[in-house]
Amino acid sequence: MFQYIYTSTETQEFSAADLKKLLLRARLRNHEANVTGILVYHDGNFLQALEGDETAVRAIFSRIEKDPRHAEVRILHSNGSLGKRRLFGDWSMAFADAHDAPLLLNGFIDLKNGVSLSALNETRALEILKACVNDPLQLSA
Repeated sequence: MFQYIYTSTETQEFSAADLKKLLLRARLRNHEANVTGILVYHDGNFLQALEGDETAVRAIFSRIEKDPRHAEVRILHSNGSLGKRRLFGDWSMAFADAHDAPLLLNGFIDLKNGVSLSALNETRALEILKACVNDPLQLSA
Protein backbone atom coordinates (compact mmCIF):
# COMPACT_ATOMS: atom_id res chain seq x y z
CA MET A 1 0.00 0.00 0.00
CA PHE A 2 1.32 3.41 -0.99
CA GLN A 3 0.24 6.79 0.38
CA TYR A 4 0.78 10.42 -0.60
CA ILE A 5 -0.31 13.39 1.46
CA TYR A 6 0.00 16.78 -0.19
CA THR A 7 -1.22 20.36 -0.10
CA SER A 8 -2.01 22.70 -2.95
CA THR A 9 -3.49 26.15 -3.49
CA GLU A 10 -6.30 26.94 -5.89
CA THR A 11 -5.49 29.16 -8.86
CA GLN A 12 -9.14 30.09 -9.34
CA GLU A 13 -11.85 30.32 -6.73
CA PHE A 14 -13.81 27.10 -6.24
CA SER A 15 -17.52 27.55 -5.66
CA ALA A 16 -19.56 24.92 -3.86
CA ALA A 17 -20.66 23.63 -7.29
CA ASP A 18 -17.03 23.49 -8.48
CA LEU A 19 -16.03 21.52 -5.40
CA LYS A 20 -18.91 19.11 -5.94
CA LYS A 21 -17.83 18.49 -9.57
CA LEU A 22 -14.22 18.02 -8.51
CA LEU A 23 -15.27 15.57 -5.83
CA LEU A 24 -17.56 13.55 -8.10
CA ARG A 25 -14.82 13.17 -10.73
CA ALA A 26 -12.23 12.28 -8.10
CA ARG A 27 -14.49 9.63 -6.61
CA LEU A 28 -15.12 8.05 -10.00
CA ARG A 29 -11.43 8.01 -11.01
CA ASN A 30 -10.32 6.81 -7.60
CA HIS A 31 -12.90 4.03 -7.53
CA GLU A 32 -11.78 2.84 -10.98
CA ALA A 33 -8.13 2.88 -9.86
CA ASN A 34 -8.89 1.33 -6.43
CA VAL A 35 -7.48 4.44 -4.73
CA THR A 36 -8.93 5.76 -1.49
CA GLY A 37 -8.38 8.97 0.43
CA ILE A 38 -9.68 12.23 1.77
CA LEU A 39 -9.76 15.84 0.58
CA VAL A 40 -9.91 18.76 3.02
CA TYR A 41 -10.63 22.23 1.59
CA HIS A 42 -10.27 25.56 3.40
CA ASP A 43 -9.71 29.14 2.23
CA GLY A 44 -8.50 28.18 -1.22
CA ASN A 45 -6.18 25.43 -0.03
CA PHE A 46 -6.40 21.67 -0.30
CA LEU A 47 -4.99 18.96 1.93
CA GLN A 48 -5.35 15.52 0.42
CA ALA A 49 -4.34 11.95 1.16
CA LEU A 50 -4.30 9.34 -1.59
CA GLU A 51 -3.63 5.65 -0.96
CA GLY A 52 -3.57 2.50 -3.01
CA ASP A 53 -1.29 0.79 -5.50
CA GLU A 54 1.81 2.96 -5.96
CA THR A 55 1.43 3.19 -9.74
CA ALA A 56 -2.22 4.27 -9.44
CA VAL A 57 -1.53 6.83 -6.70
CA ARG A 58 1.38 8.32 -8.64
CA ALA A 59 -0.75 8.53 -11.81
CA ILE A 60 -3.55 10.37 -10.01
CA PHE A 61 -1.09 12.68 -8.29
CA SER A 62 0.61 13.41 -11.62
CA ARG A 63 -2.76 14.54 -13.03
CA ILE A 64 -3.28 16.79 -10.02
CA GLU A 65 0.17 18.34 -10.40
CA LYS A 66 -0.58 19.17 -14.03
CA ASP A 67 -4.09 20.50 -13.31
CA PRO A 68 -4.00 24.29 -13.90
CA ARG A 69 -6.48 24.79 -11.04
CA HIS A 70 -3.77 23.75 -8.53
CA ALA A 71 -0.58 25.66 -7.69
CA GLU A 72 2.12 25.27 -5.07
CA VAL A 73 1.60 21.50 -4.94
CA ARG A 74 3.76 20.19 -2.11
CA ILE A 75 4.15 16.58 -0.97
CA LEU A 76 4.13 16.41 2.83
CA HIS A 77 4.26 12.65 3.24
CA SER A 78 5.09 9.68 1.06
CA ASN A 79 4.86 6.19 2.50
CA GLY A 80 5.21 2.91 0.69
CA SER A 81 5.25 0.72 3.78
CA LEU A 82 1.62 0.70 4.90
CA GLY A 83 1.29 -3.01 4.19
CA LYS A 84 -2.29 -3.86 3.20
CA ARG A 85 -3.87 -1.45 5.69
CA ARG A 86 -5.64 1.64 4.33
CA LEU A 87 -6.26 4.60 6.56
CA PHE A 88 -9.17 5.68 4.34
CA GLY A 89 -10.21 2.26 3.08
CA ASP A 90 -13.94 2.93 3.07
CA TRP A 91 -13.81 6.14 1.05
CA SER A 92 -13.05 6.53 -2.66
CA MET A 93 -12.67 10.17 -1.64
CA ALA A 94 -14.04 11.55 1.59
CA PHE A 95 -14.44 15.31 1.68
CA ALA A 96 -14.35 17.92 4.42
CA ASP A 97 -14.95 21.60 3.82
CA ALA A 98 -13.56 23.28 6.92
CA HIS A 99 -16.11 26.09 6.62
CA ASP A 100 -19.02 23.68 6.88
CA ALA A 101 -17.46 21.35 9.43
CA PRO A 102 -15.64 23.55 11.96
CA LEU A 103 -15.58 20.83 14.60
CA LEU A 104 -13.53 18.64 12.28
CA LEU A 105 -10.36 20.53 13.04
CA ASN A 106 -11.16 21.51 16.61
CA GLY A 107 -8.09 21.16 18.77
CA PHE A 108 -5.71 20.70 15.91
CA ILE A 109 -5.62 24.00 14.06
CA ASP A 110 -7.30 27.35 14.64
CA LEU A 111 -8.57 28.28 11.20
CA LYS A 112 -9.73 31.71 12.38
CA ASN A 113 -6.16 32.79 13.11
CA GLY A 114 -5.19 32.67 9.46
CA VAL A 115 -3.37 29.34 9.50
CA SER A 116 -3.29 27.94 6.00
CA LEU A 117 -3.49 24.30 5.00
CA SER A 118 -0.70 25.04 2.54
CA ALA A 119 1.60 25.99 5.44
CA LEU A 120 1.21 22.69 7.30
CA ASN A 121 4.11 20.40 7.94
CA GLU A 122 3.85 16.61 7.72
CA THR A 123 3.06 16.12 11.42
CA ARG A 124 0.23 18.67 11.52
CA ALA A 125 -1.24 17.35 8.26
CA LEU A 126 -1.29 13.80 9.63
CA GLU A 127 -2.99 15.04 12.84
CA ILE A 128 -5.78 16.67 10.84
CA LEU A 129 -6.30 13.64 8.62
CA LYS A 130 -6.31 11.27 11.60
CA ALA A 131 -8.96 13.47 13.23
CA CYS A 132 -11.06 12.94 10.13
CA VAL A 133 -10.72 9.18 10.47
CA ASN A 134 -11.62 9.32 14.16
CA ASP A 135 -14.78 11.34 13.50
CA PRO A 136 -16.13 10.14 10.13
CA LEU A 137 -19.56 11.66 10.83
CA GLN A 138 -18.04 15.06 10.03
CA LEU A 139 -17.31 13.93 6.48
CA SER A 140 -19.26 13.42 3.32
CA ALA A 141 -17.99 10.16 1.91
